[in-house]
Amino acid sequence: MKLRMWGTRGSLPRAITHDTFVNLVDSYAKRAEKAGLSTISEFRNALRDGDLGRPLVYGGNTSCNEIIFKNHRFFVDMGTGFAEASAEVMAQGRTEFTVFMTHLHWDHIMGLPFFVPIYIPGTKLVIYHVHPHAPEFIKIQFNGINFPVKWEDLGAEVEFRKIKVYDQLTFDDLTVSPMALDHPGGSFGYRFDAAGCSLLIGVDGEYKRITPEALGKDLPYYQDLDLLVFDGQYEMDELASRYDWGHCSPPIGVDLAMREGIRNIIMTHHDPRAGEAKEERMLQQAMNHCQKQLEFHKDLWTSLGQPEGPRIQLAYDGLEFDVTRLTPRPQLPKYRKTP
Repeated sequence: MKLRMWGTRGSLPRAITHDTFVNLVDSYAKRAEKAGLSTISEFRNALRDGDLGRPLVYGGNTSCNEIIFKNHRFFVDMGTGFAEASAEVMAQGRTEFTVFMTHLHWDHIMGLPFFVPIYIPGTKLVIYHVHPHAPEFIKIQFNGINFPVKWEDLGAEVEFRKIKVYDQLTFDDLTVSPMALDHPGGSFGYRFDAAGCSLLIGVDGEYKRITPEALGKDLPYYQDLDLLVFDGQYEMDELASRYDWGHCSPPIGVDLAMREGIRNIIMTHHDPRAGEAKEERMLQQAMNHCQKQLEFHKDLWTSLGQPEGPRIQLAYDGLEFDVTRLTPRPQLPKYRKTP
């Protein structure tokens, strides 16, 4: 089972301005100088090989993730990253698409009008949703005013399938389970389990409920988890002024991963105003927090064969994470502290 991230910004897409680009080039040129590189050719090769940092930029498109398992491919959300996926899926000759919607805020649906296959007859798009009014609020984009094409003029067949939170769906050897997140208007994460591996798309979420007691029915979705895609939009000192905005901070995700034995955590839904320096600072803060908390959870992480604690990284457009490369959970010693 593999995760591919097509869009990793939150709220709005992020454009790279002239000044931003110049500053990035200057930053990487300084890294090249420190590394002893002296020619343009060496600099170019270092950029391509990731020797000066990978990624070079953290996202531009809004939320869209793809889960790949055998012949199954599922999108989660239809932000501008969904439009970005058009060229590849068309080149592959795909005509059937499945999407799971977390919620209906604009940054998670604005890519649909630009997803080219919906204009091609013979294409089918199935949209699973927990929100009862998802068809209405997705179709409203195609009213001929907000977007020039009307819904009834689409070439593809689009089918909406309403599902209940906590009801599990099965696709051959893979299961998909919706669960509740903390977000204005309601948001729902999706846990994917297949071949002894598991990942949870946990955006958008403010994670006001963090203790086992507060999480209640949602707690099991974080347990025995290999990968959590977490909403890490803000720094901790920004959260107080952004209460009830529906987004969280990386150290809170680290606390959850540390306690529940979540082996990997990817911070996504980057703030559109956050540059690369801020994102890397937030990553370092999360890693520092992890090291401080590790002594309280040593037994758990030793039993998981990962004494350094959860592995933390920042999302970027184009990131791929192959969950099947991890040691399967059934092969690990079973250990869980009683809450």
